Amino acid sequence: MVRPLLSALVWLAAVSSTLAATDQPPTWNGGKTIANTFIIEGKSIQEVEALAKTIQEAGGEVLNKFDSPFFFGLSVRSSPNDIDIKALAAGFNVWPDAEIGREIGEESEGHAEQDQQRDSPGEHESRATKNTLWRLVMTQVDKMHAAGFKGEGIKVAIVDTGVDYTHEALGGCFGPGCKVAFGDNFADDGEKGDPKDCHGHGTAVAGMVGGYSEAANYIGAAPNATLMAYRVLNCNHTGTYDSIMDGWLRAEKDGAHIIVSSTGKEDNWAQSPLSITMARIAASGVVCFNSAGNSVRKGPFNIVSPGTGRGVVSVSTFSERFIGDDYASIGPSWDLDIKPSLGAPGLLVPALMMGNKYTTLSGTSHAAPFAAGIGALVADALATSRGSNGSLKIDADMIRSRLMSTAKPQKGFKAKGLISVIQQGGGLIDAWDAAHTTTLVEPPSLPFNDTEHRVPSLSLKITNKAESEVTYQLSSLRAPTINTVAENTLISPDPMVLEHVYNAPADIKISQDSLTLGPGLSATVQVTAADPSGLNQARIPVWSGWIVVNGTDGSNLTVPFLGVAGSLRTLNTLYDAFPELKIAGPKPDDDPVRAGTTKFLFENPPQGQRPGLSGSIAQQDAGKKVSSILVGTYLPFGSPQLRFDIIPLDICSPSPASKNGAGTGSVLSENCVPSGNLTEYGGVKSIGQPRYSPVNYVRRHTEFKDVDVSWDGSFKPGQNATAGEIRYAPPGRYQLAVHVLVHFGDAANPSDWQTFTTKEFSIAYEHNIASKAAPSP
Repeated sequence: MVRPLLSALVWLAAVSSTLAATDQPPTWNGGKTIANTFIIEGKSIQEVEALAKTIQEAGGEVLNKFDSPFFFGLSVRSSPNDIDIKALAAGFNVWPDAEIGREIGEESEGHAEQDQQRDSPGEHESRATKNTLWRLVMTQVDKMHAAGFKGEGIKVAIVDTGVDYTHEALGGCFGPGCKVAFGDNFADDGEKGDPKDCHGHGTAVAGMVGGYSEAANYIGAAPNATLMAYRVLNCNHTGTYDSIMDGWLRAEKDGAHIIVSSTGKEDNWAQSPLSITMARIAASGVVCFNSAGNSVRKGPFNIVSPGTGRGVVSVSTFSERFIGDDYASIGPSWDLDIKPSLGAPGLLVPALMMGNKYTTLSGTSHAAPFAAGIGALVADALATSRGSNGSLKIDADMIRSRLMSTAKPQKGFKAKGLISVIQQGGGLIDAWDAAHTTTLVEPPSLPFNDTEHRVPSLSLKITNKAESEVTYQLSSLRAPTINTVAENTLISPDPMVLEHVYNAPADIKISQDSLTLGPGLSATVQVTAADPSGLNQARIPVWSGWIVVNGTDGSNLTVPFLGVAGSLRTLNTLYDAFPELKIAGPKPDDDPVRAGTTKFLFENPPQGQRPGLSGSIAQQDAGKKVSSILVGTYLPFGSPQLRFDIIPLDICSPSPASKNGAGTGSVLSENCVPSGNLTEYGGVKSIGQPRYSPVNYVRRHTEFKDVDVSWDGSFKPGQNATAGEIRYAPPGRYQLAVHVLVHFGDAANPSDWQTFTTKEFSIAYEHNIASKAAPSP
């Protein structure tokens, strides 16, 4: 379906003519892609090295090479007018590299405000003791410490802004024999090999994991763990996909048992290079933690990646009063995986500051490392073997399962009764029970998908690790159902809501309500789920709860489940956009498009690539001088893919004598597009796509932020846009089409796309404009 945008899904804005003529990369809330820079993944290092040579020979620059079994790839940069990297890397996985930084952190994770601050040690020691102990007690970390489990021999990697290893609570040194024993610097400032923090965030994270100062009464979750510091964000708290992936891959190579990051991108997808890389590391036997984000106000489907990765523990946050529904970002992921996985203390918690100082901070940035520290305690208690050199092996899958299944579902501040699984996952983490339960469940969560893709039943395996027979009672515990889409989407600019629906639980059936297992024995039950009745499925209700496993040995485990009543495929058909004039470009003084502006004058393309007739357009018809036009796309529900097509309105028949041939290298030398150069896609006839199209796995619109793709006249010709050459559209009238792939859609199925078009506008280049006539004598 093609819909013109009268109340436009797509709008135009002009970039100031003072900027260099270049096609700007797409941007969206949660990070701006870096111009002409890409992350590319191949199947082998040999394949990657061959591609690197091809790109360099074409004029591109190889910035970094990933030679890891978890990611064979490159980070590359092309000059704006030279080559089409995506075309050269056809058959490879290609993503635009993106900046992860302060703005993203504040919106996605919100490092925490400084509510208290003190030097070490001093007059506030008694308050410090109280503030430290509450989080230890509520998670039973204090019992683990008393029993002698403090993370001994467990290596925990902090991938962040680095660590102030001179801090008294972090050992005061860096290197072999120090608390911070391993590390490196992958940021764009500082000394190579030195992970010294100059921002402070990573220092606070390290303290949550394993800080310890008797004098200051400060205790992290695992005070005897070995810390590893990988600096991937600079002094301004800015980094890239490239640097963050380097940190994770190096941490795994250096032997980390646990990796924690409190950074990422607020996109809710599991298919970003960040999520893919961390998920692969997690699958290899490393327990990986990431903060869920701090954007409760933005509603559901908004978890920070890489926490969206399969097997990655995404961590929400709880307060001292066990409240967990008024701060952290809300799931589930767009794949309907259960995210967040669990929660940990993270609101008004004691924290380290650079320079031997202490403070109180809030955020999932601090809950995630505390959970990682608890993971280290559990690993310490359950380590399968310890070598003479102190090395040990852990079972990462078992630790993840124990952490989720022994977490305790909590009530909320706003909800009546238990809060939804999409806000707390398994619930509040419990160190003692995770380490000491003698009952294991697999898998640790049960996602039932949406109605259209409903899994008929899911298996739940229960294993008795006790030395005696145990009888188990199985039941379900229901959370309130959540309507996630506003009732009237026609008047809501941000349609995601968090509306509780009580007395509408899913129909959960368990194949057995009790079973008895001898020592070492296992049994599997089937769990089925049906949507609650009486719900408006257009509002995408998410139902959830926990399967409860109670044993006669005193064990009490819960396995979170969730499903959606309705189809995510319908989301993108529910909502059109609304008009907005924008500032287009990275500079604050860039000009917005004024009402009625429809003509734009681009700077000249390189010699030999300039389309249209020189001097053929009168000065008064030149239009507004810009470097590019920005296409802003409002996506209330996100999309697996956006494709942009350039629709010419001035079409002519090709002339044998003209240069308008469709062959490679041809220049469109008339002020029109030959009909032979058009291909049809999604119901529109196009000359091709802007160079950054398509854009994959796009986050949903929040707080009036959207996906922007700019156009400077350049395009990739053809329906599939695989040719390596970049051409330029001739002067004339155009529209731009945006094709939106629905959730769970098949890109090869035309019915799974929604197509929208802009209003008509016209373009020209400087050489097309007639010179001013000389004044008469």
